[in-house]
Amino acid sequence: MKSLFFDVNISKILLTKMLAPVFPWIYASPLSPVRFGTLPDPPLPGPNWVRVDSTMAGICGTDLSMFFVKASPSISVAALPGVPRVFMGHEVVGRISETGAGVADLSVGDRVVMQSYLPCCAVKDIDPPCESCGSGNYCMCENFSEGPMPENTGAGFSDRFIGHRKQFLKVPDDISDDQAVLIEPAAVSLRAVLKRPPGQSEKVLVIGAGTIGLGVIQFARAAAPSCKIYVMERIPFKQKLAVEMGADSVLGGDAYEQVADVTGAKLYKGPLGNSITLGGFHAIYDCVGSSRVIHDALRWLKAGGDYVMIGNQLKPVSFDQTPLWHQELKMIGTNSHGVEYYNGRQVATFDLVIEMIRDGRINLDPFITHRFALEDYRRGFNLVRKKNEKVIKVVFEITCT
Repeated sequence: MKSLFFDVNISKILLTKMLAPVFPWIYASPLSPVRFGTLPDPPLPGPNWVRVDSTMAGICGTDLSMFFVKASPSISVAALPGVPRVFMGHEVVGRISETGAGVADLSVGDRVVMQSYLPCCAVKDIDPPCESCGSGNYCMCENFSEGPMPENTGAGFSDRFIGHRKQFLKVPDDISDDQAVLIEPAAVSLRAVLKRPPGQSEKVLVIGAGTIGLGVIQFARAAAPSCKIYVMERIPFKQKLAVEMGADSVLGGDAYEQVADVTGAKLYKGPLGNSITLGGFHAIYDCVGSSRVIHDALRWLKAGGDYVMIGNQLKPVSFDQTPLWHQELKMIGTNSHGVEYYNGRQVATFDLVIEMIRDGRINLDPFITHRFALEDYRRGFNLVRKKNEKVIKVVFEITCT
């Protein structure tokens, strides 16, 4: 099994963080906790497990944070006991090559996507499941660190890997591999919008027009065709795509002045560049999640408005909290995908994404801009990091050996 993985080695993590500003090549060196190598193929650890031959896998923000060792050991999830080796890549499509004796819903040759990446009750065969898993929201499992998990399973950035059958969803024949590999990030966008759907007459702001932001724009437009969608994005290529995907306008220039202009908010400028708007957007979808963006976004919401966090930095952030109480705002966190309540029915996020791809409510075709072989992973990650003018989604095309 050829695989890209992250060794949870504190010494290597700290050394890489310390030396990277001076020696940027360290990320691809033996000193980094990120390694690419060949490991023995693990046997299926139980009757409910399957083996998957990877076909294609996409780089996401979490992969980027791990590869460039941005994650901080001081964040909350780092306190949870985990595995000594984290296999990278969860935006993946592949084919089943082996099934355990207890697997009845998947067969060899089936094309699948990974739906649940992290450990949860279903993956660990915990019965009864926790409340979150019982409701279908596996990403918020309360048994994340309970019970054993097999080591060296591999993941999307492996030519083949193993997983519990509950982690996978069979892909319909009319969904292409290019569409299938984007179901997971599209599900992240959809869940964020359904956590706080825009109203028909509301003005909303999307910050960041990468894969997730472009998905948010499309789902927000589908949810409320007459709402006004504004976007903040610095790269012209992404600005153009944002408008093509349904945004009404891309804001430029002085951000505070632009917010005041399009929303009719009152803009006040204090000393030392301290600006605030009273009035503003009904909702803001933040696909970046940095300290500065959170700080500003809270100041661009109207009283009682909603800030939806989608992007994150995997490290502590700081921001001015006064808008939260002064304007009685709400901060809404989102965690990947699970089960949604949509138009009076309960439906899995992945199933709803597939449904919306099929009926044309979302178009994922422009998203994949670059393709690399898995062995060329360094070029892929460096391209994403440089934020090149015309990069949206970078994928690895994988051949099982």
